Amino acid sequence: MINTFMAYMKEHGWNIELNEMQNVSLPEAITSRYTNIPKQWLEFAKNIKQMISADETMWFLCSEDFNMQDAGAFQWNEWELISLESAKGDTEWENEIKKFWDNHLPIVMSVKGAYSYYAISIKDGSVIHGTEPEFAECEVVASSFTDFMEKIVKNELQL
Repeated sequence: MINTFMAYMKEHGWNIELNEMQNVSLPEAITSRYTNIPKQWLEFAKNIKQMISADETMWFLCSEDFNMQDAGAFQWNEWELISLESAKGDTEWENEIKKFWDNHLPIVMSVKGAYSYYAISIKDGSVIHGTEPEFAECEVVASSFTDFMEKIVKNELQL
């Protein structure tokens, strides 16, 4: 399904660069925080270096994005950081934000219009979608990462 998905995205103007090294892995900080990451997404993330929309307002998070240290760029957990900044000083709210993101691994980020994201639920593998200002107010859009890719290819889900 990953190859079909990549072909579809490329046909629709997405810029895709593959990892030349197939043994790319996620940093330990990610794999220890998210212990139930679906294999299909891991395969996707390690094989694709970048997947960015033609207008550069939406991108899939891939293995290199989780290692990124550039202070001027969006971090893989940017929406969590923004939420924590808003909650600064409110310990209960900060804990709620951390708990939410501990259970949802971001896989797509968007700055098209409002800040938004797609993430994998670590509890059941479903894919959710959320948007600012309340990132935790989200909806399930697919039962799995494979289902997510299939819905995009079938035009049942528009990015």
